[in-house]
Amino acid sequence: MDKTAYREIIEKMLEGTITTRSELDLEKRDFAQKHGMDHFIRNSEILKHVKPSEKKRVLGLLLKKPARSLSGVAVIAAMTRPSECPHGKCKYCPGGPDADVPQSYTGKEPATRRAIQYGFHPYLQTTFRLHQLKTIGHPIDKAELIVMGGTLTAQCLDYQDWFVKNCLEAMNDYNGNAARIDEVGEESFVRQYHARKHPFKYREDVQKGNEGSRVRCVGVTFEPRPDWAGREQIGFMLDFGVTRVEVGVQNPDDKIYELVDRGHTVADVIEATRLLKDSGIKVGYHMMPGIMGNDPELDLNAFKKIFTVDGFKPDMIKIYPCIVLAGTEFHDRWMAGEFEPITTSEAVDLIVKVKAMLPKWVRTMRIMRDIPSNLVEAGIKNSNLGQLVYNRMEEEGFKCDCIRCREVGRSLMKGIHPHVEDIKIARTDYGASGGKEVFLSFEDTRADILIGFCRLRIPNEPFRPEITHDSALIRELHVYGPMVELDEKPEYEWQHRGYGKELIAEAERIARTEFDKKKILVTSGIGVRNYYRDSGYERDGPYMSKKL
Repeated sequence: MDKTAYREIIEKMLEGTITTRSELDLEKRDFAQKHGMDHFIRNSEILKHVKPSEKKRVLGLLLKKPARSLSGVAVIAAMTRPSECPHGKCKYCPGGPDADVPQSYTGKEPATRRAIQYGFHPYLQTTFRLHQLKTIGHPIDKAELIVMGGTLTAQCLDYQDWFVKNCLEAMNDYNGNAARIDEVGEESFVRQYHARKHPFKYREDVQKGNEGSRVRCVGVTFEPRPDWAGREQIGFMLDFGVTRVEVGVQNPDDKIYELVDRGHTVADVIEATRLLKDSGIKVGYHMMPGIMGNDPELDLNAFKKIFTVDGFKPDMIKIYPCIVLAGTEFHDRWMAGEFEPITTSEAVDLIVKVKAMLPKWVRTMRIMRDIPSNLVEAGIKNSNLGQLVYNRMEEEGFKCDCIRCREVGRSLMKGIHPHVEDIKIARTDYGASGGKEVFLSFEDTRADILIGFCRLRIPNEPFRPEITHDSALIRELHVYGPMVELDEKPEYEWQHRGYGKELIAEAERIARTEFDKKKILVTSGIGVRNYYRDSGYERDGPYMSKKL
């Protein structure tokens, strides 16, 4: 179709004739009828004909799932090959090598389907996820890599190294690959990729290349079991560029672990949490309410425990209520009438109570796994469980204090903008895993909007040689808001302030004056190292460090 046809819609958006998504849908319907089409044109097709100078003015209407980049980072999930967990299989767990999908997955999740489509190849998964996000309008300059699928740290080191290296190389190569994909198409690109010889590259060289790439990796996440996140595994993960580790905690109770064949103990969870934090790594917990069926008191106590007991206190949580899936032992128990899963209404009641107790330093990353409802034999079939929770919170008139609920990007979606004069620095101190945590943040105190934050840790018993007795750690630095592409200026006044640099300076001051520390280390994403170099930091093993 002639490009002038697409320009008809673009011009109407620019002149203000189309101002809502409903109006855009009506225009697309009329467009299809006018041009004799049997389908609506995609927003991505319209985007191809938008001029660079027009992009900001129309992106709000054309962008699919804008929440994906609200935190300022594009998330790239890549899945490893099917393999068994070292202990066997939990009773609620689907998938595994026998099912030709990674353990704990069904094969029908979007990320798993992409992985299967590309033969679990990390380079191709990363390339086409980047291309998909870019095509639907998301900036991809800053990307976070999440490595999913079983217990990767239990697989051979060569495979782990190869997998991460290929994901990073795909980011480095993306600009050239994007043009090639548009030219020859996806299938031809994949065939040509497999037909070519690929010269060997050291991971360290690929990481170095990513520091200046157009798609910079600002963080890497691994998802091992707690008993596979010890000293040795942490050392390798740091070498790979890992900045966050998410572990399956489900419900921290040894009796429950034994009943569901978890194969590890609560002590393993506590030890992994401490080692990770004392190594400067962010820690996320996957929690599973309903793991023992309908027992709301048991589930609520599990959440109370992880936020009050010193040995836990994760930085972020994902809440995955237990559901019954075919091919699991829980399915057999349910069929025999021995197990009754938690219902949607029970889960909403519980999670609303959990949200009411969350401290300001934790982030709710996700509510409910991305499993198609037709695969759920019993239990929650609502894929929008999170939205049901937030609707209930609104009905009851309370706002959760967690990081996600206060992020500036979500306020902007509601038309609420922070005022620079109301943005102040805030501080929360708490003990965790034997050490001391200082949560620093910039907030619009009047509107309760979070602009950015920094996690400063005074470690307890660090084992890394770079972290001495007189060292402090910055485990996370994040300034929120819609993504700003590397060659563009921020759109809002508060994005010009340099809050990240101010948070670093305050963390340095606290470490030096209050804790008498002589050195500070940052667990920096690979693509963010130059940012810290600008503040006087240098490479120090897997970290960036500075003498105070």
